[in-house]
Amino acid sequence: MSAILEEKLVHRLSEALQVLAHPIRLKILILCLEEEKTTKQLREMLGISKPLLIAHIKKLVNMGFLSYRVEFDSKRIIVRKYYATNDFEVKVDKEVLRSMGG
Repeated sequence: MSAILEEKLVHRLSEALQVLAHPIRLKILILCLEEEKTTKQLREMLGISKPLLIAHIKKLVNMGFLSYRVEFDSKRIIVRKYYATNDFEVKVDKEVLRSMGG
């Protein structure tokens, strides 16, 4: 494995573990597990500000742990995003670590 590829894999794994390590992000994943939630619902359930929620959601979406669908409410003329937890697996075993170690 090339040194560049190794570095990318190490960085990606480190980033994924950091995203999953935050309690608020784990709560978001749990809340969106069985049923889609809007940002308004998540803010109310978590008791956090919209900017803070959006920052956490962005990290989860960027890593592929969370997805969303957009719906247009023509009566209120607003766009709503509905978030859902994706299936994912983070596996770190000796072989994964060996492959990163060169």
